[in-house]
Amino acid sequence: MTSRLTAPLGLLALLLVSACGQRSTAPGAPDPAAPPDGAPRAVEQADLARADLVPDGHPGPFRTTGFVLQDAGHGPQLCAGGIATSLPPQCAGPDLIGFDFSSMPADSYESVLRSRYGSFVLTGTPQGEAIRLTAPARRADPADLEAQARAPEPSFASPCPEPAGGWRALDAARATEDALQAASVQAQAVRGYGLLWIDRSAVPAAEVAAGAADDPSRYVLNVSTAGDLAEMEAAVRAVWGGALCVSAAARSEAELTAARDALEQGDGSAAGLVLVDLQLDPLGGQVTATAVLAREGDQRRLDERFGAGVVRLSSLLRPLAP
Repeated sequence: MTSRLTAPLGLLALLLVSACGQRSTAPGAPDPAAPPDGAPRAVEQADLARADLVPDGHPGPFRTTGFVLQDAGHGPQLCAGGIATSLPPQCAGPDLIGFDFSSMPADSYESVLRSRYGSFVLTGTPQGEAIRLTAPARRADPADLEAQARAPEPSFASPCPEPAGGWRALDAARATEDALQAASVQAQAVRGYGLLWIDRSAVPAAEVAAGAADDPSRYVLNVSTAGDLAEMEAAVRAVWGGALCVSAAARSEAELTAARDALEQGDGSAAGLVLVDLQLDPLGGQVTATAVLAREGDQRRLDERFGAGVVRLSSLLRPLAP
């Protein structure tokens, strides 16, 4: 199983992002995924009937659209999770039984060195940790790729209302790279720590071009916590003099890490799931888990095991459209 984190954690867990685009909520409004009291949002019954899960009892066959890679050391496999943008690319995922690049049109894939790769629509059924094709594969066209259910891009905009006079450093002498590193250490030591990231969206584009966005005194440092907001703010303010937004996290990093580790160490296979990708999503307050085949009942069992909404499960294989 391939395990990746959506964002690096630890001392250098500073997400240097510019939060662009429209916010899903007005500045200062509570985020439904992270209410002010830090309590996780309850999973609604409708959440269980998702397009990325297979209905209980559906017999198959199933279909998926994805990137297929074959290299000198491994047969064809369906990439799950991230794809390294090297040449040739690299990835990991379930083996594809019955897939043969030589049977595909030459213009449907790329060949680099001893690797072949391309995007295909696959029909088949799970066979252990692999997928056995039950119909010929075909090259994926743009409509196939757009039809794949994809999570919306997360917003890294500061969720706090903008202070009167705008975001600005309170003490420029303590709004430095060293202070930023110290703030990261302080924040992670506070019980309930969720995530730390930087919002540079308040810096005008012209100033970004001039390098102002690389000045820590222009950053808005964001820290989320599932614990006490005032405690977190006091700890960070002890070392950080720049702009600061402390917000509620649905769950702490520690809770999410424990759930991910349990899945990695056998809880997933014990539940009958073949997990192919596992990621922390501290901004969303959940662990995202992808299995070769995942049903609605599997999600309910994970909710019972870890708590509603802690693990979001999705399936590589989906039911064939009627």
